[in-house]
Amino acid sequence: MPDPEAVAVVSAFRRRLLALDARTLKSLIDAYVPIWATLEAQVEAIAADPVRLGGLSRDERVRDLQRQVEREVDQYATKAGGTISTAQRGAVNIAGTAARRTVEAALPDGITLDTLANVGIQWNRLPASAFEQFVGFAGDGGPLARLLAPLGPEAALGVKDALAQGIALGASPRETSRLVRDQFGLPLTRSLTISRTETLRSYREATRTQYQANSNIVKGYKRISAKDDRVCLACLALDGTEQPTDEVMPTHPNCRCAAVPITVSYRDLGLDVPEDTRESESAQQWFEAQPETVQRGMMGETRFTAWQRGEFQFGDMATVTDDATWGPGVQITPLGELIG
Repeated sequence: MPDPEAVAVVSAFRRRLLALDARTLKSLIDAYVPIWATLEAQVEAIAADPVRLGGLSRDERVRDLQRQVEREVDQYATKAGGTISTAQRGAVNIAGTAARRTVEAALPDGITLDTLANVGIQWNRLPASAFEQFVGFAGDGGPLARLLAPLGPEAALGVKDALAQGIALGASPRETSRLVRDQFGLPLTRSLTISRTETLRSYREATRTQYQANSNIVKGYKRISAKDDRVCLACLALDGTEQPTDEVMPTHPNCRCAAVPITVSYRDLGLDVPEDTRESESAQQWFEAQPETVQRGMMGETRFTAWQRGEFQFGDMATVTDDATWGPGVQITPLGELIG
């Protein structure tokens, strides 16, 4: 199978997907940042003013601030749920086109979906309703709103704790404001992680579902990682591994891995034609071609030195997990388990 061509098509559609992701993240940031602008002056006032101001104690003003923070962030969470759902729908639409084009690229040279249709092997394009399960829902099967609901209470508690820390330390109002701002930013970071994770998951699962619906053409899929200096070592280690279409790809939050279809071969079609054995660059080949500074930066000094000494194999850096709620996951194998 002409794997390089299929990888190129997958990579092109992944760029479209990441562009969608970038637009979504910007929308979430643009909606969240102004909330802090309405709170900053109050935070500095509480930190700077005497214990009582305008008849209210500092504790009372902190409670008022907490209620306002929770209310504002709750409103943000509701809006974020709609924004992320829209992104999921966009990702599913991209997947519908990507699946067909990627399969076309993965088929043996000279074989197309039209060719297969002429001999009775039809491409089954699923209706839009088949993908509704990916829109507005998270990887555990629950609604996105459930994941986003804690943001308001968490933000309110974070603001209270940071204010208390600044006051206890005798920090200046500006320094206290910085402590509070850092805490206030954590719910935004979490919402961005939820957005990217669930949008990319929707794309992968919609793609896999389309592959699964065409098991007479697609026999399985191969995992490919995003080969850059930001990629997770576990994803690099699993690059090129194969799975049947009825198995969910093990992933982690913010995972950018994609699935390349493994299609029927000439032999499967009853044709006595030599197979195309070209393969795309493996993750290990890509990693070994990087400058040593990049390798050390990605692995860390101790892990890199142990790998150079041959104390573990490249593929050993991934540990696949299975969570009763979230399903199959992947994590970087702890160094102690690699060389222990």
